Amino acid sequence: MNKRINIVHYEGIGNVRYVYNPLARNITIRIKPDGEIRVTIPRNGSQRKAENFLISKKKWISRKLYDLEGSEINRQNLLEGESINVRGKKIVITRPGGKGTVEDAIWKILLKEAKAWIPGRVEQLAALHGFEYGGIKVRKMITRWGSCSAGNKITLNSWLVLLPDHLADYVILHELVHTLHRNHGKKFWESLDRHTGGKSLQLRKELHGRRIMNLPVDKDAD
Repeated sequence: MNKRINIVHYEGIGNVRYVYNPLARNITIRIKPDGEIRVTIPRNGSQRKAENFLISKKKWISRKLYDLEGSEINRQNLLEGESINVRGKKIVITRPGGKGTVEDAIWKILLKEAKAWIPGRVEQLAALHGFEYGGIKVRKMITRWGSCSAGNKITLNSWLVLLPDHLADYVILHELVHTLHRNHGKKFWESLDRHTGGKSLQLRKELHGRRIMNLPVDKDAD
């Protein structure tokens, strides 16, 4: 049986392995336990159709990858030398000089990746939705996803890089809406609902099911 393989990288997903299988009947997506994404293309299929199918399932893929990454990170016996998957990139856990704990090393990885991604994403969403903010800070936070302080300065948890993109965006928009409405009153929720396409309640409920380093998180982002 002749199988052709093509690997393509997608931002926020990582590498996707396209496999042409003449015996397959439909385009299928499989996510392996190690996070590898494999798309099978049947004899009469094309990579364009397969990519369109992949993009249509991006939210589902993000959730599945998060479940894998979250369970992986929250394992109590995660060891130095093993790797974690952050936004489609496998990163080996190391403790420079053998100092600190594995948990410290994980937070260091997340902080580096978050500082490279979050500020730009905040800028994009602020421009798209017409918000202005006074600055952005990314740091380790144990029980909160983010906050917005006086002067509209936004602080976001580096753990956001492990959330599916749609939930990370929800947290960012939550804080951007706080630049206009400080509390969680009616006007705040109405505004957040508009900026999330009427899905704020759905996204809020989904976010409540997430944990940070296997610890519970405050009910709201701040």
